[in-house]
Amino acid sequence: MRSAIADQQPARPLVSVGVPVYNSAQHLRMALDSLLNQTLAEFELIISDNASTDDTQAICEEYAQRDRRVRYIRQARNIGAPRNWNVLVHEARGEFFKWASGNDYCAPTLLERCVEAMRVDPTVVLCYGRTQLIGESASSIGLYEGDIAVPDIRASDRFDRVRRELSMNNAQQGVIRTAMLRRTGLDRPYPNGDVELMAELALHGRFVLLPDVLLYRRQSPGTITAMRSPADLQRIYNPEARRPMKLVLARFHWDHFVGIARAPVPLREKLRAWAHAVRYVRWDRSKLWREMCSLVHPETTTRAHEA
Repeated sequence: MRSAIADQQPARPLVSVGVPVYNSAQHLRMALDSLLNQTLAEFELIISDNASTDDTQAICEEYAQRDRRVRYIRQARNIGAPRNWNVLVHEARGEFFKWASGNDYCAPTLLERCVEAMRVDPTVVLCYGRTQLIGESASSIGLYEGDIAVPDIRASDRFDRVRRELSMNNAQQGVIRTAMLRRTGLDRPYPNGDVELMAELALHGRFVLLPDVLLYRRQSPGTITAMRSPADLQRIYNPEARRPMKLVLARFHWDHFVGIARAPVPLREKLRAWAHAVRYVRWDRSKLWREMCSLVHPETTTRAHEA
């Protein structure tokens, strides 16, 4: 279901902000307010509601009626978190794109600062600021020290840096060039699929990390993937699946090779990036072997993922 307000939108907003939500009513107003109060006004805000069962729909419809920049889409059924995130990229009309979680909130200058940095340097494909971690009540937990810049000139070096250094993926909530994002495989439907997206995106250009805090990211059992049970994880990635996910690590590594193959970089950089990807396969060879064995002996599946 789409809001009729969308028809009044400008033909091409500068930025598209995509908000994937599922039962996000508790913190959604704070998240949306922080986006609608940005100092850069030339943007559209698209919400994709993944068939929520709480008050999320009512809140989204309220905001769509109140602000012409808001476009609301409701999925008929739960399509899994990665697909819901990816829907927003396909719906975007802006030159730049930003994902925004319904649990977190942003500094008012986030869009302006990031777009400004990207306009002066066409080699930058993603720009984001530092991250302040917050608790359930928005109280400060502390500054996250693991956000990374990816300034390397060579595409293969950027790919390698993301694979080695990216941990908590706050970069995914930065501002990204829409055209470049659409040339990737987007978010993958398995754990750490967002990291694979970032590694592939780095092949397309540099990541800039601004010095100021621009993202306030909530940390609670309901927002941290690592704190969820295997059954909960299954529902997040594919709620219609009848069996546990298989060969997750193998799919992760395979997507390295596929992403490198489709990247618009010279052959020598592809070969160099593939060499890095082979090295990561070697490092994970024991885990990959256990995954393969789990196809024959299903009882090893749990141990393979816990290792």
